[in-house]
Amino acid sequence: MPATRRALGALAALPLLPPAAGAQEARPVRLIVPYPPAGGTDIVARLLVPAMAELPGAPPMVIENRPGAGGNVGTEVLAKSPPDGQTLGFVTIGTHGTNPWLFPRQGFDPLTDFSFIALVSLQPGTISVAADSPLRRLDDLLAITRETTIASSGNGTSGHLGAEVLRVMGKLPLMHVPYRGSGPAWADLLGGRVALVVDNIQAALPHLQAGRIRILAVTGRERSPLLPDVPAVKERLPDYLVESWNGLAGPAGLPEAVVARWATLIAGAAESPALRTRYAELGMGFPASSPAHLAAFVRDQLAFWQRQISAANIRLE
Repeated sequence: MPATRRALGALAALPLLPPAAGAQEARPVRLIVPYPPAGGTDIVARLLVPAMAELPGAPPMVIENRPGAGGNVGTEVLAKSPPDGQTLGFVTIGTHGTNPWLFPRQGFDPLTDFSFIALVSLQPGTISVAADSPLRRLDDLLAITRETTIASSGNGTSGHLGAEVLRVMGKLPLMHVPYRGSGPAWADLLGGRVALVVDNIQAALPHLQAGRIRILAVTGRERSPLLPDVPAVKERLPDYLVESWNGLAGPAGLPEAVVARWATLIAGAAESPALRTRYAELGMGFPASSPAHLAAFVRDQLAFWQRQISAANIRLE
């Protein structure tokens, strides 16, 4: 039986989210994005929600952006919401991977305060240089002996962490330069004020297509289909892996039937050709997932980033 038919069949068999009263049946489910509009997590949410909405039995949904403190503000709101199925949210590499080791207080426990539903995206970063850089390939970067600047869109971002893990694992003389957003980092790369930029693949591609940069490597577990000739850092440094990711979760204590229903909605949305195409265009993957898979994934991410942040002595300034 095709995966789509299995997913939709399972969806039809699950109970509707239980309303407190008949008048609340049409009340939309709130989906918290703990970052500003137009950011990476917001883009994922605004692709995923319409795909889920097309499936039979999907409830009305509304996206609510609650940014602040690197994602911690909105995620704390999610953690403290009643487990009635009316509030879900997106968890990320920041909120459930790196922030627990970077912030002295989050206001929630990343493991015990959530009901995990499914991983919904994976995306590698890129390590780029200006088109006229003497660094032509990954091997050139891994052979540097002089201090070299490497920029990111800000302290605590996946770009910053990708740079620091590269510095430690590659034993390289890299100096991180944080910016307030991707735009200024790319401007200074093109202006010759920094040597390298680590940023997501979406931000790098327009510069590559315009011939302004060269991408030396991707930071994910394998080469990107969008950049088949560009190696993954992991090919040379096997323990290196930095991927942005997003998952869907609810507050702890969410009924199992509610968790199962949303996991099935996500599985159904993952079969959408239009969604798959758009994900591919953005360099994102949609991994097969489940509540147990996301819970194990989060545990692994927390352990990995505790080790890396400690080894690199990363501090937020």
